Amino acid sequence: MSADVAILVAIAVLAVVTVAAAVVAVVAARRVARSAAAAVSAPDDASHHDRTPRPASVQRSTGPEARPDAAAALEVRPVALEPRVVEGRVVVPPTQDQVVEAALSRPQVRFAVVVQGVAHALRPESRDRIGALMRREYRNRRRDRLRAGRRAARAAHASTAPPPPSDQWLGER
Repeated sequence: MSADVAILVAIAVLAVVTVAAAVVAVVAARRVARSAAAAVSAPDDASHHDRTPRPASVQRSTGPEARPDAAAALEVRPVALEPRVVEGRVVVPPTQDQVVEAALSRPQVRFAVVVQGVAHALRPESRDRIGALMRREYRNRRRDRLRAGRRAARAAHASTAPPPPSDQWLGER
């Protein structure tokens, strides 16, 4: 195999890996968006009882399991910011999941992900690893072909061998 063909195969493998990474990133972003939509459609009852302003990630536990000490009564969980009226308009701040989804869905970001994947694949350690994987796959396939050839030769040899001796010499008919 010439060097040009090897480089072309390596680049094709890298392109496939990069596209797969981009697909995984898009699927993860869509999954985050779906989980955010499900969280918004099913609000937590405990969060409606406590309307005191708190940091975005801390809520006071108000359910029957609430403990009397203040340190145990605080639990950390993500909270969507409340809508507010600014200059006569209702402003609803986006959730972190919505911001991530919007950022990852932009073409420039997708292109940047692809470029980063290609750059990672072209680094020397990645090239060496990919080359080693390709060599291992080539050796495994060659070994499998040789095994299949030996099995076929044994099967052909076994079919041309004389049949096993019968038990007629014992006097059976």
